[in-house]
Amino acid sequence: MPKLRPRLRVPVPPSVRLYRKIAAVFLALTVAMLTVVLYLATVKATIRIETADVPVSTEFFARIVSEPQGPEDIAGRFFEENVERARTFEVKGEGTEIPAKAHGIVTIQNDSLTEQQLVATTRLLSPEGVLFRITSGVIVPAKGTVSVEARADKEGKEGEIEATAFTIPGLPQARQKEIYAKSAEKMVGGTEIKRRVTEDDLAAAGDILQTELSDELKAKWQTGLPESLSGFVFSLDVAEKKSDTAPGTEAGSFAVTYIAKAKGMFYDDAKLKAVSEAELQEHVPDGQILVASEALSDVKINDWNVSTGIVKVTVSVSGFASIEATSKLLDKDKLIGLKAAEAEAYLKELPAVKNATVDLFPFFVRRIPRLKDHIEVVIESR
Repeated sequence: MPKLRPRLRVPVPPSVRLYRKIAAVFLALTVAMLTVVLYLATVKATIRIETADVPVSTEFFARIVSEPQGPEDIAGRFFEENVERARTFEVKGEGTEIPAKAHGIVTIQNDSLTEQQLVATTRLLSPEGVLFRITSGVIVPAKGTVSVEARADKEGKEGEIEATAFTIPGLPQARQKEIYAKSAEKMVGGTEIKRRVTEDDLAAAGDILQTELSDELKAKWQTGLPESLSGFVFSLDVAEKKSDTAPGTEAGSFAVTYIAKAKGMFYDDAKLKAVSEAELQEHVPDGQILVASEALSDVKINDWNVSTGIVKVTVSVSGFASIEATSKLLDKDKLIGLKAAEAEAYLKELPAVKNATVDLFPFFVRRIPRLKDHIEVVIESR
């Protein structure tokens, strides 16, 4: 068997080893750079904001004029009228039950051939012995009937008797058989409720009376006015307000009388709303926008001068403001590098933010990326 010769090693030149190391380093750097590029290309933060509308309001002065001159002037018409109005109101609420005289309608029958005159307070007696009296004088025709109200002689529920027949004890015995009375229904009203009139009752009655006057005069004054003058303000300068019943008095009803000067103003409602919204817009906090405004919360006459054709009013207007994705409040520079929980806590402290969630991608990312174009802000609701 022949002997094996030893394998000869061919030495690698130093330059080849160097090239291999350089290639390995280059490959590692390339992989690292590709990893970084891939990370930067895919990393993303999505911030979802649930907004909360913030109330905003303001008050300003406006001029209502019969002949507008400037862009801020509001067209209007003015009316004045002296009025006197009275109305009766029922007393509301709990009261005290007190005895009263029961009452009802009775029919008096005359079976004789001669008419019979009966004076007011003529007595009627029920079989149970309860005495009633008619409230007005009547003449009962021969062979005829007449109806009249009868009231119990005494107060109390004893007078609330069922339908029955009555004798007339004031007539001779013979006539009592020919002339008598009957009731078709139960007598009622043996008690009644008395309530105390309060200051609140009188104030509420005054408000009702003022509303009625406003509605009545508005319809009267509005005839022939342009449709654009749809806004209306009414005021009542009361010269005298009186009631026939003092507070604390027990009564079933009371009357209230107003003697006053009524003032009415019609104005261009659309123009005033536009001016009001512009005024409100100026009071929206920085970083927020106006998302809703109420019509006109209130318009009050401040200076009434019909002779000059100018009336100054105080206008109160309110609405709601909210934020948008481009709001300065959502500055991305303040979010860069924060963890999701840290960013959410920061955002929830901002005005007009109800809730906030931060989603990071890929799943292993723990902080908001430093590239602002990789941060997306989404407004979920308003």
